[in-house]
Amino acid sequence: MHRRAVMQKLAGLGLAAGYFNNVKAVYADELHARALAEAQEPPERDGIDWHPELSKRIASLEGRGGGTLELGDGVYEISRPLRLPVSVSLTMATNAVIRARTGFTGDAVLIKGGGAKSKYSDTSGWIRGGVIDGGLLPLTGLRVEDVQKLEIADLVVTNATYKGIHLLQGGYEKNITRVRCDVDLNARYAPNSIGIHYENGDSKVILAHVIGYETGVRSDDSSNWFTMIHVWNYDPVQGPMGYCFYCNGSSNTFNQCYADSPSIAGFYVNQPYQSFAQCRVYYSRWAKDNSGTGFLITPNGRFGNYFGNALFADNGHRLAKAFDGDLEGACILGTTAPGGVAAGLENRIPSGDGSAPPLNFSGSGFRLTPQTKAPSLEEGQPGEVRWVDDGTTCALWVKASSGWKKSQLL
Repeated sequence: MHRRAVMQKLAGLGLAAGYFNNVKAVYADELHARALAEAQEPPERDGIDWHPELSKRIASLEGRGGGTLELGDGVYEISRPLRLPVSVSLTMATNAVIRARTGFTGDAVLIKGGGAKSKYSDTSGWIRGGVIDGGLLPLTGLRVEDVQKLEIADLVVTNATYKGIHLLQGGYEKNITRVRCDVDLNARYAPNSIGIHYENGDSKVILAHVIGYETGVRSDDSSNWFTMIHVWNYDPVQGPMGYCFYCNGSSNTFNQCYADSPSIAGFYVNQPYQSFAQCRVYYSRWAKDNSGTGFLITPNGRFGNYFGNALFADNGHRLAKAFDGDLEGACILGTTAPGGVAAGLENRIPSGDGSAPPLNFSGSGFRLTPQTKAPSLEEGQPGEVRWVDDGTTCALWVKASSGWKKSQLL
């Protein structure tokens, strides 16, 4: 290999053997420094396996008590998972790509976790910038183990067809900001695939796009925040997205999240005490007409709050219901369904002294007439609604399978 090619390779390592204690960079010898100064082009894609060299650099940083591995623009193909210990952070230029090469052995491209904490910080550092490319293999792009106080930002995870980012149980404050997890529109996802999967709690995702998975975002633990996440897929090739958001952890919050093109439910609510504010669902034009639901609530998903959410579908291709499942205990306010939703919701509870006329629902044949006493157990049929004003309090009563239930403000 001639001198120019050697220098290009060494420059691509632009890897910063250690950025800490105000030291800009430490190189193994002068050749690295000269190569960095002279070379102008990123590393060539000539089939080199970068795993040994990157692993050596990471080990050197860890041995010094921690540091930051930096990658310049270029493609770094690796043959097996690259492990980033707790004490070592990763920063990549915008066009730096860590890619699983042909014949990759392992089930994740990059793994964060393991090793001793940094002697310079009580955090797990960050993973920032660049691209993690799964090479259209059925693996995970980024797997995060039991760590705490980790920041993942400005990152693209592409063509990891099983999981984009998977955060395992344990740890906390595994926060994601400005991230894309997507699969090529002309490629099918792997079975049971998930774009972003949280198995831990006490963490946040802000500003994310997830494209091309069987489930967009899944949370299996409590006290997580999900904000401004857009989930969708191209069904004809990638495969149908059953659930955009699989809400399987208690006390989670979803704010301004966009569930786009689900085939079963935009939000599948399977644990209690979750909140959904200003979210939206747009029904998949590839799903079966007049099927699916915006929010599907299981018996385990009680005591949720739903404020100011909006549901959309084409008038010629309808979403069956805005809300479905076990609605007992759900607080639903301000929902809009401006067309294409076969069974939308509009909740209005009148106030005043009871002199207002009975409620009327135009065109439905449904009418509520105020009564002064609560209904007795034997009265009415399941699903029947009555308006009771005894002169002291007033409320809606709904007959469930277990008897009459009075609505209340919590």
